[in-house]
Amino acid sequence: MQNDMKKLLLAAICVMAVMVSCKNKGQTAPADHKDSLKALIDSIIEENDTTPLPMFLIGGDGKYMQMLYWTDVEEPKKTEDNSEYFDDYHKRWELQEMFRRNASSYTNMIAGDKIIKLKYIDEVLKDPDGNTPTTSQIHAIMGIPSLCSRFAFAGQKKEDEDPRWGSAIVTDSYLKSRRHLSLQSCAVNYDYPKMPAEIVKQLEKEYGMKVNASQKLSIIDNRYIHGTVEFEGEYKNAPKDPYDADRKSALALELLVDSGKIYKLEKLGYYSPEYGSTWNADAEGYIPNDIVAAFEGPKGLELCYAHGAPESFCVGMIYLRDGKLIEHEYEIYQVLVDEEPCVWKSEIAEMQKLYVADDPHERQDVKFAKYAHCYLDYENEWIWLRDKDDADGAFFLKKNGQYKLIAVETSKLKPSKAMKGDVSYLRLSGSAGGPSIYTEIYAIKNGMRIGYFTALSVAGEIQECSLNDRTISAEAGKAYLANLPKFEEVPANFHDIQ
Repeated sequence: MQNDMKKLLLAAICVMAVMVSCKNKGQTAPADHKDSLKALIDSIIEENDTTPLPMFLIGGDGKYMQMLYWTDVEEPKKTEDNSEYFDDYHKRWELQEMFRRNASSYTNMIAGDKIIKLKYIDEVLKDPDGNTPTTSQIHAIMGIPSLCSRFAFAGQKKEDEDPRWGSAIVTDSYLKSRRHLSLQSCAVNYDYPKMPAEIVKQLEKEYGMKVNASQKLSIIDNRYIHGTVEFEGEYKNAPKDPYDADRKSALALELLVDSGKIYKLEKLGYYSPEYGSTWNADAEGYIPNDIVAAFEGPKGLELCYAHGAPESFCVGMIYLRDGKLIEHEYEIYQVLVDEEPCVWKSEIAEMQKLYVADDPHERQDVKFAKYAHCYLDYENEWIWLRDKDDADGAFFLKKNGQYKLIAVETSKLKPSKAMKGDVSYLRLSGSAGGPSIYTEIYAIKNGMRIGYFTALSVAGEIQECSLNDRTISAEAGKAYLANLPKFEEVPANFHDIQ
């Protein structure tokens, strides 16, 4: 477990990168190369402290754009448990602090060759319950806050100004000290041509491996070609994984070509003789970096990149220094694709109040202790609340930010659900004493109740029933029930209310 944690933390540090020059002939860098690389990146960060490096916008909360944080805002303290990797962890915090100190200065969003003005709004440091939001995660649900800085457009937003994930944002000082370079995509009908044949042949000879895929992605400053190649088979010159000695590596290259001179970054994946090469879960082949902005800096080329995969998203910088490419990975964010909406304490309190107000005499002593999302349909947000004994409960529907009490569960009336077309049904049914069964059925469409049926049956025969609060005959009640779909248990994963 300790080794696994160490591996994850070391993999996440912002200064981890791979740097290979065109003269390396496919050999991996020596072990001490990482230390020199880290020192070089540290110097880049230090020299840019007064001219902050680019940052990136990722997602938003429906109103503002977000610069997502990757670690807590409190400075980490060295302990016995983290001493082995503390220096790297602290550097990640230092980099984030550089951005936080200068957040209000990030007033320029790079959109291709355009620069769109932004304004800093604020920081999100607490969620509605007063807890610290998550870091290093991208929420699939907009209402869940992240630790971040928030931005908005400084002027009137235009239709073509919506930021894509990973849009670079920079300060005025950065723009004044750099030349903003043009970026031209090579895509034709969303497809990319292959890299030039002479480049592919040169790389095959250099690495002694066959290229099975390549992409010519973009032209930078009408000069540099950015592209990728992916090799077949195992990359035998890959460094051994200290945590998995039997691991076999696949190889892809991020390329920058300047007048025939090739600069490259090695991208190691996993190779299986049975299944082939993989670099990201649930993705076929290597997914290339997306260069989102390019600059000529005082010491050379500086590229802002984003890297999206099915369940992760990475941002960072690539520098061309002394004939070598240097990758400075800021963070790999986990994309949360299966999470549920949050239910905040204030919302629980609101639903508790609605429940009691519906029948104060009977319910004033009922206290909800757990909640679950229950999918009576997939168009609306349904919340099921219960007390600690699973005796009393209630079903609420959230629509346009407002909760509505739909149905009440008791120790005797238990729920089931059904669906027919675009109408969902919630049934509460149970013993009314002896052979008697009481049933109530709610029909919901587009978040609105369109039907309410009740019936009292004795020994399987309807004795009395109503539809939409009007008494109907037993025959009409039987016909109504016969037209309903089959009911099933309501699945739910309950969470304790803290």
